[in-house]
Amino acid sequence: MQISVSVVIPAFNEAATLPATIRAVSATGIVKEIIVVDDGSKDSTAEVARGGGARVLQLSRHKGKGAAMGEGVKASTGEIVVFLDADLGEKAGELVKLVSPIIDGEADLAIARLPSVGPGRGMGFVKGLGKLGIEILTGKVFSAPLSGQRAARRQVFLSLLPFAPGWGAEVGMTIDALRAGYRVVEVDTEMAHRVTGRDISGFIHRGRQFVYVFYAIAARISRRRGLRTGSPVGGKS
Repeated sequence: MQISVSVVIPAFNEAATLPATIRAVSATGIVKEIIVVDDGSKDSTAEVARGGGARVLQLSRHKGKGAAMGEGVKASTGEIVVFLDADLGEKAGELVKLVSPIIDGEADLAIARLPSVGPGRGMGFVKGLGKLGIEILTGKVFSAPLSGQRAARRQVFLSLLPFAPGWGAEVGMTIDALRAGYRVVEVDTEMAHRVTGRDISGFIHRGRQFVYVFYAIAARISRRRGLRTGSPVGGKS
């Protein structure tokens, strides 16, 4: 029996990038449903997604990436769920590489490792924090701690809910999965998405991302110590 696959794409103001991504996902021929979670977008993200044949979940307000991912996996119906970023374009078809180790029983959670784009990307300090947090809390070393391209059986993702808020979702998920005893692997892909610039808006974005990743790690350190911590202001990206 063929295993059904759902793709969940959290999206915030991604009307310009979604069409190519949805087309590439559809072209794989292995996806049962594409769910775009419109995270309170101000543009035509929802309309564009529907026009491409995706099922759309519209959140009442901008709640952040972690919340959007959580709503998407709860609404999914496939046995395997794949999370993809909205701006992958034609490279979204590489999702088949993530699904393979799950179907073959080689892993419980597969994470895409993207090609290096050189020092201009400017995310080294956030990536370094994510790697350090995962290693400290689990003893494991991962080269793509921030990768949003992930596949697992739906029940695995459901068992890891709630995801960490905002941009801390991926690092928190990896830590939680390893602590739960799941087998987590990184898979080399040719996926690529837009590069965050080195202008003021780019640095602000990375600064906010750093805060959410830091919170995700701190919350899990506190959890291990039996303490409780609050969420960053707003609890969203």
